[in-house]
Amino acid sequence: MDGNWGPSSTDALKRFQHDQNLPEDGKVGSLSLIALGLGPKREEAADTKSTDTKPMPPAGAAPGVAEGEQAGS
Repeated sequence: MDGNWGPSSTDALKRFQHDQNLPEDGKVGSLSLIALGLGPKREEAADTKSTDTKPMPPAGAAPGVAEGEQAGS
């Protein structure tokens, strides 16, 4: 290990990708980063959601009708 990304690094990444059943392209893509534990965390993604969202209506509900209400009332 010398701190430089070279042919040995690419070969090591390809072996890692093989072991993780990922495409063996030797590139540090999103799937490889996630497999390495360097991808986004679920908690961080949840923190970015807006808190003023309305819940989804139940399947089959008429648009604009809240749960427990009837259309036309």
